[in-house]
Parts: sequence; structure tokens; C-alpha cells
Amino acid sequence: MKAHFDGNDFPDGLKSLFESSRVSLSIADYTAPDCPLVGVNDMFCEMSGYEAGDALGRNCRFLQPEGGAGPVRQRMREYLAEDGPGNAKFVVPNVRRDGSQFLNLLYMAKLTRDGKVRLVLGSQFAIDENTGERAGVYDLALQSDLRQLNLLTADDNWALLGSYDALASSHSIIAQAKLD
Repeated sequence: MKAHFDGNDFPDGLKSLFESSRVSLSIADYTAPDCPLVGVNDMFCEMSGYEAGDALGRNCRFLQPEGGAGPVRQRMREYLAEDGPGNAKFVVPNVRRDGSQFLNLLYMAKLTRDGKVRLVLGSQFAIDENTGERAGVYDLALQSDLRQLNLLTADDNWALLGSYDALASSHSIIAQAKLD
């Protein structure tokens, strides 16, 4: 698998994680206007149907349907506007390049360097009729990736802010989405 980054100033550990992960990953530049995507992995491209060149440099809103994502969009903005550490989960309506729609279980975590938020890591999981079978595998893979990311970026003064508590609610979010 490949990782696609806009620029060369990413720690090797982060690049390695993006290449080896079986989870759809993206990374946005928190310091740039409109938080554009500056990194995606092949799993992101596979899930969304977009090539890396179509995604890099754009805010991830391009995945939302015409008219936007509704109230969840405001909750995402509030999370991003909050100072300091944190992570959050959202269920976001998205549209693949081919026009097919899906619900995206999006996990976001802030990455800091020298005590300031610099990047936002996004992990995406398409919720569909087969989600229940794969949800546990997704959580385990994401937990492993996040632990590996902490280890691989520590030498470069990068830190993942937040906790693994947000992962615990995946099954309930998926179940609720299926009921709604």
C-alpha cells in the first residue's frame, strides 16, 4: 500500500503508519486555512473512489453530499475550534466519486508538535449493511494504528492528543445508525 503526502515534512513514522494501515486514514493541516488534506492512504482512496491527487489540498467537505452534511457539520466545526487536546467521532453522510452514498464513521484526533495542534488525523469507516461483521476488526486495527503512531512519532516531538475511550462506542454508534 502507498501513502500520499503533500510535502515532505512528515515524520517517517507517520508515513510508515499510513502505508501499513488497513484502515482508511487522512491527515489535515490544522494550521492552514480551511484545514486541507495533506495526506491520505490507499485505503482512503479505495473507500472514497478518489485518487490522492483529487483529495490533497482540499477540505474533506468535498466528500459530503450537495447541500452539506447537516447538523453534524457544526459539531465537527465546534470540535476543531476547541483549544487543546481531544478526539471525537462523527457519523457523516458522504458521497463516493461514482456518486454512491454511504455513512462515514469518522474518528478525528488532534496531533501536536511543541504543544500546539498542527494536524488532524482522520480515520474513516464506511457504514453499510455489512458493518456489524467488520466493526470489531476496525476498532482493533485503529487502536493498533494509534498506539503505533504514538510510538513512531514520539522522537519527533509529535503527540496524539486524546484517549482510546472514543473507540469504545463504535458499536453503539453503528447500531444507532442502523436503527435510524
